[in-house]
Amino acid sequence: MYVLNCNIRTNRYVCNGNTKAMDTEERKRKMQSRPLQTMLGRLSSKWNVMVIRRLSRAPMRPSELRRDIGNISHKMLTQTLRELERYGLIKRHAYPVIPPKVEYSLTDLGLTLVGPLEVLTDWSIEHIDEVEAAIADYDRDNTGREDSI
Repeated sequence: MYVLNCNIRTNRYVCNGNTKAMDTEERKRKMQSRPLQTMLGRLSSKWNVMVIRRLSRAPMRPSELRRDIGNISHKMLTQTLRELERYGLIKRHAYPVIPPKVEYSLTDLGLTLVGPLEVLTDWSIEHIDEVEAAIADYDRDNTGREDSI
């Protein structure tokens, strides 16, 4: 199980039992750059999450990823793979064979996302019925309501 525990007051965080310190200047610099918003923007695509989760099991060829994911177009998979490679989360390995063979795998940085994504997956499985019920209740109670705040 993935464990992340942060103590902002002491500038220390624990990730899977490893304690790391962050000096005050480093923390200030990182907070000014809005790291959460930046990373959420980069990772919020459902395709990014699906590719990372599948590559967490084993390296895969693009055709295997597409077949495993299901309803992703060739173009979208190509864009997603290039984006994740650009972020340093996956690596592309081209084998010098004919016909050409390309395989993708997670980098060490990409592997650090597997735990948080598993936590999010578990939460989603546990709470999907509650969220769907809340949506249905909201839609029922707010039919015809004006969109003013």
